[in-house]
This record gives sequence, structure tokens and C-alpha cells, in this order.
Amino acid sequence: MFASLIRSRSTFASLASPLSMSRQFMTIRHYSTPPMEPYEQKIYDILKTHFAPKNLAVRDVSGGCGSMFAITVESEKFKGIPMVKQHRLVNEVLKDEIAKWHGLQLQTRAA
Repeated sequence: MFASLIRSRSTFASLASPLSMSRQFMTIRHYSTPPMEPYEQKIYDILKTHFAPKNLAVRDVSGGCGSMFAITVESEKFKGIPMVKQHRLVNEVLKDEIAKWHGLQLQTRAA
């Protein structure tokens, strides 16, 4: 009945060894941000081409289904333009893509 609860001595020895612990964690590599999915990259490339941004971030916030995006664009092309017009410019560039989405969180600012 309790045979499944008894671990071999070698299991405890390997857990106590600092070297074995470091090997376990060396195989896991954490990134600060995950790589972009292909559709995120497509949107990123479109915006990069049109606005030559100083800062650009495209993130799928729909849980991976590609129906809602959070986009931040900081570009010199927005200097002297009100935020509403900045958003209209981005919406115009992405209008074919936006038609497929459920929602968009857009932040723009002049660089």
C-alpha cells in the first residue's frame, strides 16, 4: 500500500546535489518577452514600413486567436498631429486587417 510513497535513496541524493539542480534549471530559458506570432509580425512589418517608428509594439491580447491587439506606435510622423488623427492614420494603414478583428487597443505618440 505505501510502496509507491517510498523513494529510492538515489532520488534523494540527486535532489540534494547542487550540480543536478543547476542542470535541471539550465534547460529552461526564460525570455523577457515572447517572440511574435506570424500574424503579429505581419502587423508589425506593415506599421514599421508606413511610420518608421522609434518605438513599436504589437501584441495579441485575445489569448492567441488573433481577434484583439494592443498596438503602441511612437513615430516622428505624428509630430504636430492630434491623437485622433494619429489613430485615424494607423486605422487607415491597417483597415484590411482591422476588419478581421474584434477589438484594438491603440496608443500613439510623437517621437
